[in-house]
Amino acid sequence: MRDLRQKVLDDSNEVKRLAARIPGYGGYLQKEMRRDADKLLRSYLARQLRAQHKRLGNVSAKLAAAGNLPAVGELEQATMKLQTIVDKVKTASYGYAGLFDAVTVQDKALDALYSFDNNLLASVDTIGQAITGLANAVTAKEGLGTAIAGLHAALDQVANTWEERADVILNT
Repeated sequence: MRDLRQKVLDDSNEVKRLAARIPGYGGYLQKEMRRDADKLLRSYLARQLRAQHKRLGNVSAKLAAAGNLPAVGELEQATMKLQTIVDKVKTASYGYAGLFDAVTVQDKALDALYSFDNNLLASVDTIGQAITGLANAVTAKEGLGTAIAGLHAALDQVANTWEERADVILNT
């Protein structure tokens, strides 16, 4: 995926470019653009995770149609885990610190936050592969328990990784 920080900077209008020349305001504007880029990235990440959530719902519907209600119950737990991840990604703070705030978030921390969020895109693939394995197990009518356990493990890993996000700003 293209670096959204550069896209936000490239899309700046002439007024923003002029305002950036005001002493002290230019740095603030750069930070706001970094935050905007991270917010765009998180929106994209949330859309990708929602697509996986929909795929998981389709697999669950196939299991329900086949009458495998115990497996549907186990998938309901996975569905809730994935929805929780989606909600956290959508609503996460993006390193905001206003122009006159006492605590400011440094550029280095904002860049680290963007990199962290960008690296989470790989988690979408991990979850997608686990759902594909689950769909294959449903079709083959074997290995369902292992596939469900693999999905739970993938979701737990992503959830734990996401919880480390707060440390990015605090430790950078």
